[in-house]
Amino acid sequence: MTTLCDLATKLPGLVAALLDRETKLKKGRFREETLTDVFTATLAAFAGPNLIIEYPHEASTGGDLDLDFWHLPTSRRLRVRIQAKRLNAEKNNHKQVAIEHRSYKELLHYVPSSKDYQFRTLVKSAGSYLPLYMFYNHGSVVRHTHFASGSPTVSGINLAFAQDIAVELEAKLAAEKAVKPKRLHHKRLSHLRPHFFDLATILCARIEPGDNVPSPNAVSEALNSRWLEGATGTKRRSDEDSAMRYLFGSEPTQDDSRDYFRLLDGPPIRLNRELQRPQITFLSGRGGDDFSD
Repeated sequence: MTTLCDLATKLPGLVAALLDRETKLKKGRFREETLTDVFTATLAAFAGPNLIIEYPHEASTGGDLDLDFWHLPTSRRLRVRIQAKRLNAEKNNHKQVAIEHRSYKELLHYVPSSKDYQFRTLVKSAGSYLPLYMFYNHGSVVRHTHFASGSPTVSGINLAFAQDIAVELEAKLAAEKAVKPKRLHHKRLSHLRPHFFDLATILCARIEPGDNVPSPNAVSEALNSRWLEGATGTKRRSDEDSAMRYLFGSEPTQDDSRDYFRLLDGPPIRLNRELQRPQITFLSGRGGDDFSD
């Protein structure tokens, strides 16, 4: 029987292969939204009482995705907001891009409506969600000798804490606006790699007996371990950043009961006009569903 952890190990290879196929396209490329749709569609195989997938009527946030890990008996929830970014192609205007120069050009996307950079909005507006980046990478890059060895592992899907990426991008912007401007290559895969960790961190987190999805405590512990590791060769203090409040927060929200009964009413894959981005809810500890008291 295929598990969520199996998916976490196989899906990065699928995305990597899909991006490699892009060179066969006569027009266009695979956008973040397309790759995120592949991610959610693959999870649809697990949809049921413990995994609910909801789509907005009309998504307006690109490759954004929300994950809600919810332990029903304790009302403990860990919410994760993901912003997807894909690696740019190996050619820029028909000119070959050196492997060490491959980058995520859209990381510094400026949004006219908000009058700010997208990465700032992701961090500032996350609210009760832990903001992460999901980076999609080509198989040819993953296999290249420049990235095939070393640590962390580069795969078709890598995750990173949004706070870490924001620090890199703020440094880049500051350098460009300095009295003596300097161009920093902080959007390159080779520079951001030290912040990467695997999709397996969240989907292979410990699953309690009687469940088939990881609990928020298990996901929190796994992410906390990654957070304290920091970038390659560094260690963080446990209180170093506000990201910790997401990992250890346990207060239920006032909408918990309403949210739960809304989830009960409908198929495991559905539309929700109240959402701005797709949301996947992992319900652990569901048992007999008697949570009315």
